[in-house]
Amino acid sequence: MRLQRAGPTRSQAGPLTVTILSDHVARYLAAIRPERSPVMAEMEALAERDRVPIVHWETGRLLAALCRALDPVVLEVGTAIGYSTLHMAEQVERGRVVTLELDPSRAAQARDFFARAGVAERVELIEGDARETIASLPGPFDLLFVDAAKTEYADYIELALPKLTDRALLVIDNLLMSGDVALPPDEPTSWSADSVAAARALNLDLLNDERWVGCVLPVGDGIGLAARSR
Repeated sequence: MRLQRAGPTRSQAGPLTVTILSDHVARYLAAIRPERSPVMAEMEALAERDRVPIVHWETGRLLAALCRALDPVVLEVGTAIGYSTLHMAEQVERGRVVTLELDPSRAAQARDFFARAGVAERVELIEGDARETIASLPGPFDLLFVDAAKTEYADYIELALPKLTDRALLVIDNLLMSGDVALPPDEPTSWSADSVAAARALNLDLLNDERWVGCVLPVGDGIGLAARSR
């Protein structure tokens, strides 16, 4: 993937690479990625061509490692074409992934990819606004992954909290927003001002909320990682 800043409406943009790492470090990490399955490679090519927002490979790999270790029941908010879902579904055995998507056309693409990748039986895809569908889910969930409308992240987390196990993990994507969260408050950003403000607030909340033991990591486009503490 190319090293460049995200566009001004990142929620509609494609999988642009992050600028929070030095160029030579980013090139090195890209060079050592293992070969992907044909379906995953096809998803990456589609996302690049049609500018579909998907997680960075390193983010997907982190999710895959967590799912391999924990074999969790996952709640994912934001499916898109199912790229991050596939990373997780490939690694669960007794666990499964419940993933929520607003866009029917993206949901249809995701279902096709899941079937061709052989993970459809491990994935339940629910269409609709996550702020409405989360309440209908029975749970409990061991891992919550959030990657949908950036200004609604806090809403998703609060709605999902009663559905989580006592020691659930929380993973949140795009918390560094191509490094824009670290810019001075009056400097223009490549993300929308509302999205950047929401990310800055959530970063502080994640580190100071007594309900979570959390950190923000420079992985992909910035990952929030937290364990439930109460």
